[in-house]
Amino acid sequence: MKNYLIGASLLAASVSAPSFAEDFYLSIGGTQQWVQEVEGDTTISGTKYDFKSDIESSFGYDIEFGKQIENWRLGLSYTHTSPKLENITASTGGVGATASISPKPAFDADSIMFNVYRDFPKDGKLSPYVGLGLGTTSIELQNYTTTVAGTDVVVTDDGRSLFSWDLKAGVTYDLSERTDLYGEMSYASTAEFDEDGINYDGIKTFQLGAGVKFNF
Repeated sequence: MKNYLIGASLLAASVSAPSFAEDFYLSIGGTQQWVQEVEGDTTISGTKYDFKSDIESSFGYDIEFGKQIENWRLGLSYTHTSPKLENITASTGGVGATASISPKPAFDADSIMFNVYRDFPKDGKLSPYVGLGLGTTSIELQNYTTTVAGTDVVVTDDGRSLFSWDLKAGVTYDLSERTDLYGEMSYASTAEFDEDGINYDGIKTFQLGAGVKFNF
């Protein structure tokens, strides 16, 4: 009887362990990011200026580890991009003012997000999904000088962590039993922030991403 119980336990372990292991996944991908026009304001010598800045598109990478639970996925992701501030325009009371930046600063954006996905029934090898993420984005700009109406404003930045959220929609393709390809689009936003007296609205981005997902 004892030998029978030991054998039965080993058999149960051999059956249950693989199914548990296959619940996890690791995805690695690249993303192209477009940042919407950034708006903000600052006060110089008692005059309030509103400004808008264009930011160049940038390439980044994304890594996520998660767990599959039936038609749902829970994942923890890390994303890095380094976009660059392209130009700046300023106005006060609706009237344009001369403005420039030097040098054009790049900034590091590192996001850590907790994501929830809903996978929909497969159509052949394709499986569409939608997702929602909440987390934090660390943003640090390079030091630069903004000149508004002939007045220089030196901006030095120690960085900050901002609350962030994103929405995703995509599709996976079954490449093999344990490997999928995926493509997705997402819209993300951070909370508002300020630096050296300049108040920024939240940074909003649209992203297209693709990569490979390993199931184990």
